[in-house]
Amino acid sequence: MVIRKNKRILFLVMLSLLSLVCASCSNNQEKEYEIYYNLGTIEVYCWNNNDKWFSGALVGTSITKTPDEVKWLQTNLPCPLNTMKEILQTYSDQSRDSAFVCIVSIPPKQEELTHDTQLIYDQIDTYMWLYDQLGLDFSVE
Repeated sequence: MVIRKNKRILFLVMLSLLSLVCASCSNNQEKEYEIYYNLGTIEVYCWNNNDKWFSGALVGTSITKTPDEVKWLQTNLPCPLNTMKEILQTYSDQSRDSAFVCIVSIPPKQEELTHDTQLIYDQIDTYMWLYDQLGLDFSVE
């Protein structure tokens, strides 16, 4: 009887510890990518590195980003697409609807950052896939 009770207590303690670890992992992810939260209007830059896609986000403005700004994201804070999707889910529908997605090289080239719709048409299937992976509605303005 005592052994059975101890097993239950041990089980509950382990379950509590596991819950704390999972909560901590979630908080760590949010802290790690905290600059990607609450940007308002958002530009998401995506790149393929060794057959894995990553992304980074910057505040959307009328000013074209520089290769150095996007390279900083690639070097310091590459975010897997599934994680960026979770982040984007925290945005309002309006922000998500106006999100701009841009495929860039490693390192990024200035001509990729121009918001030229022809670049999107040239890689339409990849863009449609990326928008889907990010949980965004695809549209070309």
